[in-house]
Amino acid sequence: MKLNYQFLSSCALLLFCALCPELHADSPLEKKMNQMRKSFRELKKAMVAPVEADKQKYLAWVADLKSATEASKALDPEKASHIPADQKGSFLEGYRNKMDELADEVDSLGKAIEAGKWDEAKALVGQINQVQREGHQKYRSESNEH
Repeated sequence: MKLNYQFLSSCALLLFCALCPELHADSPLEKKMNQMRKSFRELKKAMVAPVEADKQKYLAWVADLKSATEASKALDPEKASHIPADQKGSFLEGYRNKMDELADEVDSLGKAIEAGKWDEAKALVGQINQVQREGHQKYRSESNEH
């Protein structure tokens, strides 16, 4: 009886994993979003008490964030597959517009850091965080939320 229970448990686990591929493989968009998350996390920590001597490191994170943002814009969010066909075009247009807004904020952050305008850079980090929250609320599938 114990052997049958273990066998059935193993079968159930394998079936679950087969039916939920997102559990073991990130989509290309999720990989880019993870890249963005890492760079932005470093920038947020750094902008708490920025150091002029670390400016190049900050700019490298901004460049990485910008690159991942641009790459993400070209990809469709997973949630798009659940949108009715007649609404999909406007959904994707909204997503790309939000990514453009994020890219503009990232550009502004890079310029503020380059100029050593640390108060402005801190404010832009807050704005980027807000754009991110808005985008995730509207365009991210609930199954992808962390």
